[in-house]
Amino acid sequence: MDVAHNEKMKFVIMSFDEGTGLSEHAAPGEALIFAIDGKGVIGYEGKAHPIKAGESFKFAAGGKHWVKADGRFKMALLITLE
Repeated sequence: MDVAHNEKMKFVIMSFDEGTGLSEHAAPGEALIFAIDGKGVIGYEGKAHPIKAGESFKFAAGGKHWVKADGRFKMALLITLE
């Protein structure tokens, strides 16, 4: 769900069922992931990082990353597009 979006930033909420996620891609800007519910794994620059509700993860513009749910997983994503 796209919550807010303009030329400088994008804020979205994403929800995944167990075993689903996002394939590897590069971020168009700096990004922050906020784990809202459940747990998942963030792959960043070749290394897996477990994340659970209440935790956050930051990555740089152009950083290659992926997301995989470990059970049901909900996250918010804030991307700066400058």
